[in-house]
Amino acid sequence: MYHNQINGIDFVNIGFLGIMFFVLLYALGVYFYEKKAIYFYYSLYIFVLGIYLFSRSEFIYISIISEIEAYFPRINFYISDTFQYIAHFAALQFGILFLNAKKDYPIFFRAAYFVRIIFFLAVGLSILNISTFNNMLFNDWLSYIERTFATLATVYMQIVILIQSKNRLVIFYMVGSILFLLGAVISVFALDVIYMRIGTLLEILLFSLGLAYRSNLIQNERNIFKERMISEIQEKEELLNTYNEDLKRQVLERSEALIAEQQLFEREKQKVLKLSLEKEIDRVKMTALRSQMKPHFLFNALNAIRALIIKNDSHQAYDYLTDFSRLVRYILESSENDYVSLEEELKMLKIYVRIERMRADSSFDYSVHVDRSINARKLSIPPLILQPFLENAIVHGVDMDKPNQVLSLKISLASNSLIKFEVQDNGKGRNKNIKEKRYAGLGKKKSMAVDLTQKRLDLLDSDRAKLEIKDLYLDDGAPGGTKVVLYLPLISYGKKTDSNIS
Repeated sequence: MYHNQINGIDFVNIGFLGIMFFVLLYALGVYFYEKKAIYFYYSLYIFVLGIYLFSRSEFIYISIISEIEAYFPRINFYISDTFQYIAHFAALQFGILFLNAKKDYPIFFRAAYFVRIIFFLAVGLSILNISTFNNMLFNDWLSYIERTFATLATVYMQIVILIQSKNRLVIFYMVGSILFLLGAVISVFALDVIYMRIGTLLEILLFSLGLAYRSNLIQNERNIFKERMISEIQEKEELLNTYNEDLKRQVLERSEALIAEQQLFEREKQKVLKLSLEKEIDRVKMTALRSQMKPHFLFNALNAIRALIIKNDSHQAYDYLTDFSRLVRYILESSENDYVSLEEELKMLKIYVRIERMRADSSFDYSVHVDRSINARKLSIPPLILQPFLENAIVHGVDMDKPNQVLSLKISLASNSLIKFEVQDNGKGRNKNIKEKRYAGLGKKKSMAVDLTQKRLDLLDSDRAKLEIKDLYLDDGAPGGTKVVLYLPLISYGKKTDSNIS
């Protein structure tokens, strides 16, 4: 009907409209596929801005808007004013997500929070005024304030992201925004909306390129992260498999032998205790694979329980098994943590030594002294860091054939950043006859547990954590025991700190 009235400018406008329409379809398609908010706001921005710009075309107005006004008389006011404010809000939301402003540009993000409130108010006031009195003076006043504020806010936030620029996304966002702003300013002075349409089209095209570049960055980051994680997992699996397979083989061999012997002696009479023991064996298997405690301790403890069962000493066997269960549970739980409280570790050591004393018929005494300036509940240490040294002292240091054998643990502050642990026994010492045979682990020939402990110390704090081993002698020069001194960085609630204890 109006084909003969279309001029060259209208053909250009319709061409711009077609381009924006296809970009809108693309953005909506990506949004419905990926369900990401950034594409929703991008689509909203293109939609409302496109309607606003092309409603300014005389051909569009006569062909479409004027006919709609017959049913909705104030539709043109909503498009002219309210849609502008919605477009500004959608563009700001898009910019926040596009630049990842919450993480990379916190100043921009905080400023955008207040700017969004202004845009919300402008939209609400515009709808309220147009729907009621439709005061033209108020509309002009609101439009002037909103545009001025939006321009100043845009300039400010452009400066902020330029100063804090972290990647090329800023270039796409800034150049696109500047082109749109230039088009809008030229349109005001030239009184021709075509410049604003050109600026808008260029902005949308730059934003589309920026989205593609952003998607590529995200995909590259995901690929790098995925490759790094796969590499780390493979390395850890190889190390764990090598270590775990050996432990698993030893545990299975000894556990199967133990179960077979127990079944011969306790088929009917000790059925209930047998079931409990089998459950503990399963726990021992997992513990041996996940902790640094020497496997032979676990097997010796189980053999001790078996010996008590053979003697029909079920009461002591039950007490032994109860302590053993608590110890295994602590090992399993603490193996998931980097640090445990010193208080919990001391409780575990007390149970461990009690088990060893029961197995050795209480042939040695055990004492613990913690300096009053130390808060055992507040301070933290790596789990099971002291147990290998107590075990070595009990197995290789304490002389079970001599009276008055004492194993002591002393804890004190070495400095404002170090805590000192001293494990001392008055046993056989490391003489020439037992240095390489019976006292493995604290001499030149280290045990697996002590060797792993040394590696843990190296990883914990190579500059401050250290281990010292001292031979003790009596007045006559005879061996008088061994002292192990361990220094660890002072850790409070899992974090390294300097002591403020006077």
